[in-house]
Amino acid sequence: MPEEDVETEVGVLLRFVNLENETDKLPNELSGGMQKRVGIARALVGNPRIVLFDEPTAALDPPTAATISELIIRLRDLENVASILVTHEMDTVKYITSAYAAVSEKGEVTVEEEGDNFCLSNTKILMLREGRVIFSGTNEEFVQSEDPYIQKFISGTEMEPGHTTSPN
Repeated sequence: MPEEDVETEVGVLLRFVNLENETDKLPNELSGGMQKRVGIARALVGNPRIVLFDEPTAALDPPTAATISELIIRLRDLENVASILVTHEMDTVKYITSAYAAVSEKGEVTVEEEGDNFCLSNTKILMLREGRVIFSGTNEEFVQSEDPYIQKFISGTEMEPGHTTSPN
């Protein structure tokens, strides 16, 4: 990228992650959530079609985790960027698979929960256990799974010591 275009591109990317007013700060002056958002902006340099998120909301307070999740939703719905998300946090999975970005007539972007008639067919869940796929499908299929391990995972309860489940 030509040097004269770098500042413009940085501004666009920082605006996307709502940090356009923080350009004068050093990394150690940013909060954990701000650092994650800068990481997202950096990952978007060059307009990738796929971004890998590894535990993007780990160790964040709920409002900041929601902000990161909303950025992932906005990327998916407004920028047509596919995301591969690795997480152990079911709240993040539930939110990303049941919300969508909408643009108002005034051009304002909001993230809204899906209604009864809205289906996010472009979002899939893949669950691994001990290196093997134990689930692949939609959010709705995931929640309706009868697999005891998946139900324990969804509910956030621990498995009993020594208890195993079938990988199917």
